[in-house]
Amino acid sequence: MKSISLASLSIVALSLALTASAALKDPISEQKVIDYINDNPDSLKPACFWSGRTRKDDNPSEYYKAYDVVQEFKKSPRDCVTLGDIVLQAGVHETDITSAEWPALSKAFAQSVAGHVYVLLGEEVRDDSVWLTIEQPELLQNTMVSEIDSWGILGDGTTSPIN
Repeated sequence: MKSISLASLSIVALSLALTASAALKDPISEQKVIDYINDNPDSLKPACFWSGRTRKDDNPSEYYKAYDVVQEFKKSPRDCVTLGDIVLQAGVHETDITSAEWPALSKAFAQSVAGHVYVLLGEEVRDDSVWLTIEQPELLQNTMVSEIDSWGILGDGTTSPIN
C-alpha cells in the first residue's frame, strides 16, 4: 500500500478548495448587472468606455493603460460612469464576473446608454478588444446616443480630444 505524505494531502485539499471556490462564483452576477443596466437607465449617464494603452514618453518600455487613466478621466468635469462602476452599483464585485461574462455586460451597457458618451483610447488598441468588436459597433447602432466624444491618452499620461 502506498503512503501519502501530509504535504501531498495539503496540496490536494488546496486544489479542491480552489476548484470549489471557482465553481461557487455567483451564477446570477451577470444577470443581476444586466437587470440593473436595463432598470436604471439614468445611472448610465454619461457613459464612459475605455480601451488600449499608450507608451510612456519617458520610458517606452512602459505603458499608460486606459484602465488606469480612466479612473481620473471619469471625474469632473465629465462625471461619467464606466461599466465597472455600474457593476459595483448593481451590488456585484468585479471579481465575481468571469472573463466570459464581460463581453455580454459590455454589449448590454453599449446598447443601453443614451445621450453624450465618452470614449478614452490608448494609442494601441487590440484588434480583438471588446471596444472594437462589441462596444463600438453597438454604440454606433444605438440611436439613443447623441454624441460620442473620443479622447486619446498621450505619451505623458494626459488626455486630449481625438478629432
